[in-house]
Amino acid sequence: MITKPLLLTLFFCLLITAMLMETALADDRGEIHVLELTGTITPSEEGTYIKIPFTVPSSTGALEIEFEYEGRRIHSEIEIGLFDPNGFRGTSRFSKSRFYLSRHRTTPSYFPGPVEPGEWHVSLGFPTIRQESAYRVKITMIPKSHPVYTGPDSESLQDSLKWYKGDFHTHTGHSDAFGCHDTRGLRSPCQVYQVAEASHRNGLDFVSINDHNTVSHHQDIFTIQPTFPDLLLIRGQEVTTFFGHMNVIGTSEPVDFRIGYENYTVSDIQALSRDLGSLFVIAHPGRETGPSCTGCGWSAENTNFDLVDAIEIVNGTNVETAIAGIPFWHERLNEGYRITGIGGSDDHGAGFGRAQPGTPTTMVYAASLSEKDLIDSVRKGRVYLKTRAPEGPEIRFYATMGDKRWEMGDEIRSKELTEKEIKFFIEYSHFEENEVELIINGELVNHSLIDRNPSGHFATKEFSHPANETGWIRFNLRDPEGITVISNPIYIR
Repeated sequence: MITKPLLLTLFFCLLITAMLMETALADDRGEIHVLELTGTITPSEEGTYIKIPFTVPSSTGALEIEFEYEGRRIHSEIEIGLFDPNGFRGTSRFSKSRFYLSRHRTTPSYFPGPVEPGEWHVSLGFPTIRQESAYRVKITMIPKSHPVYTGPDSESLQDSLKWYKGDFHTHTGHSDAFGCHDTRGLRSPCQVYQVAEASHRNGLDFVSINDHNTVSHHQDIFTIQPTFPDLLLIRGQEVTTFFGHMNVIGTSEPVDFRIGYENYTVSDIQALSRDLGSLFVIAHPGRETGPSCTGCGWSAENTNFDLVDAIEIVNGTNVETAIAGIPFWHERLNEGYRITGIGGSDDHGAGFGRAQPGTPTTMVYAASLSEKDLIDSVRKGRVYLKTRAPEGPEIRFYATMGDKRWEMGDEIRSKELTEKEIKFFIEYSHFEENEVELIINGELVNHSLIDRNPSGHFATKEFSHPANETGWIRFNLRDPEGITVISNPIYIR
């Protein structure tokens, strides 16, 4: 016997099917297409479910779904879920009015994975309906030719132009970070939230989590980020090869690491990273490659250093040790490449051991606290390193000639020069304990530095450099225990 609720449900499904047939579906031409499913539910359908079919063409790479309905204030509830051609993809019940699905990134509540062509279903459930309630489901089909979320996110936690402090290299138990403690105090895999807690506790503004040859931790990042409104969790992956490790930062697309397999090379990795808009960083290039650290040093043949955005010049506490990355960086700069020096703790214990996120701290002068702006600023060289902790000395480094001014990371071009000498200025805090080491083209030089009176808690050193001598200039700060700050260069071309 067909009951009235069942009859209404069958009629509703036929109506929706007819509506979809009348709506032009997205074709394979790469066009964004939008479907709108609307309907009205009555109290007689309380306690039932329906599945509404819709067709996803082969050209689709991602789905964005918006969901709204009437009656919330009087406790009418409509829950939503999604099924792909192979089965269940998730449900957010009534917790989300908008969600997104793609191969490598989804809104929490749903599973990442391929957006396969074929018949999908929106599942609607009606746990309580107090009055007749209208609903609307808007489905935006984003074609593969419109890449979405392949590169750095522009969503920001702060919109101020300022120096942001962070760490570009940490790990979790999604790869080999097993230095954390469980509830019994025993060694256990580190979780994304533990890295976030340690980074927040240490006063960082951002931390990049780069597990080896995986992006499985990114879904944890999406879920946990709202808990840390003042700490940006950056998506990274340490592409770990037999010929070197590289951090690819600011994308959720997994990068193939199998150099040598089917003629795959580091150039292929670099080209993909550039296409994705992600940051390509050579990690710990000074480390020795061997059984205890496979591929840790950099030996990849045919590396295109024009496509290297940054080099990890300090890994953990290795500032002036035999495996520090500064000499490797200086060699590349002397070869004429413009590559930013950054740092990373390479922390595998989320602060449970001696190593801490933020040792070293990379300072980035960015327009906002977002993946996109931080990465853009790293590429520009607006970066310096505090080798020990976020509380280290602060610096400013710039050059002037007449009314022109160049900041750290800038290139001074010969056509811009109107005088014989360029004036350089180094301003730094903690000047009672620190002294300046001037580095020109990789050499420590005894340049004539003029002392200026301290301004607030900053001291100023000034020196002049011949405008016709090309190369690059940077500096260190040093106290009795070693280097405390490493600047990036200003270039003279």
